[in-house]
Amino acid sequence: ASENPTVSGRRPAGGALLLGLAWLVAFNLQAGLVALGPVLPALVGDLSLSNTVAGVLAAVPLLMMGAMAVPGGRLADRWGASRTLALGLALLAAGGGLRGAANGWLLLLGLSVLFGVGIGIAQPALPRLTRTAFPGRLGLATGVYTSGLIAGQVLAAATTGPLLVPAFGWRGALALWGLAAALALVPWLLLANPPSAAGAAVVPEAGGRGWSPWRDRRIWVISLLYVGQGLTYLLLATWLPAIYGDLGVDAAGAGARLALMAGFCLPVGLLLPALSDRIGSRRLPLLGSGLITLAATLGLALAPLAPGWSWVWPILAGVGTAGVFVLCLVQIAETPPTGSTGAAAGMMMAVGYGGAVLGPVAAGALRDATGGFAIVLLLLPAVALAMSLLALVAPEPARPRR
Repeated sequence: ASENPTVSGRRPAGGALLLGLAWLVAFNLQAGLVALGPVLPALVGDLSLSNTVAGVLAAVPLLMMGAMAVPGGRLADRWGASRTLALGLALLAAGGGLRGAANGWLLLLGLSVLFGVGIGIAQPALPRLTRTAFPGRLGLATGVYTSGLIAGQVLAAATTGPLLVPAFGWRGALALWGLAAALALVPWLLLANPPSAAGAAVVPEAGGRGWSPWRDRRIWVISLLYVGQGLTYLLLATWLPAIYGDLGVDAAGAGARLALMAGFCLPVGLLLPALSDRIGSRRLPLLGSGLITLAATLGLALAPLAPGWSWVWPILAGVGTAGVFVLCLVQIAETPPTGSTGAAAGMMMAVGYGGAVLGPVAAGALRDATGGFAIVLLLLPAVALAMSLLALVAPEPARPRR
């Protein structure tokens, strides 16, 4: 079914409006996810949960995001990006917001599953939307919605613990983020009526029939790059305060370094894709991002407390991993046949989240086994080096850039 004006009775959304709405959707795909961490201490105390159950509650949305990425991508190809994003946003708004009303861990677990399913369904639809609605400006469009993803993470982390939990409690904080997602759904349903190419299922172009992302070497390269950046960033986002805490840095200093790492992701996510459009290459900025990540991880491993540089390493880690992240999203939108963009994005995200979620777990296990993070910090440069080598064979755009 098509979403063109003759069917829906509404005019297609203009490019700027559609990008703004995509930014709003992307913001809410991450805000409620990040908000769980700051409310966990109060939630655990109020419901008398064990730390094991708390860990499961934190892991379940990530697992669902990986598990639902492939079906979500196929749904975007078959049903259209606009409708798929609406469905995903509705599920995450319901599951995320109603977590605040849960009176036991079992209901909380079920709502967390629903919340993660919503994100997993929606995320592969974003590359599909950019491929079909902005085929000549993929870098710009990807940068805009990626900045929404990152802004959701940063704002939720900055406000949930210090402001929302003291004012409204953990229940109110989760409910407010669910309400924000529900409010974002309203303008999406009313206004996000892209041209038929953006919303409808597209017949694959010549060469796309019978194509599978699982058999395409280019999609595997992108997926492995996505694993590398996700593993590195998620591991550091989880353990960087503890890494610096073990080195004698106080909690405020360790937290400030983590905030710098997250904060520098935003300008990179917004600007780097458009720059790659301008220079006509994805491979060169990918290589640069991989090498920046390599420098950051070597610094953290060999000289984490070097005067001045102890603040630079987290910044470089944020810049490098954000660069790989956003360029993977551009490549997964432009590399596969148009009618299979969702399927390719679903594969990348399934592989990426499946691999990345192992990073924090493995780091915690190695810390328990060895009493510190030395081995973990020596392994991260190997991941960054692998990303840099993969960048050399990453796919380039097949058509001229504007």
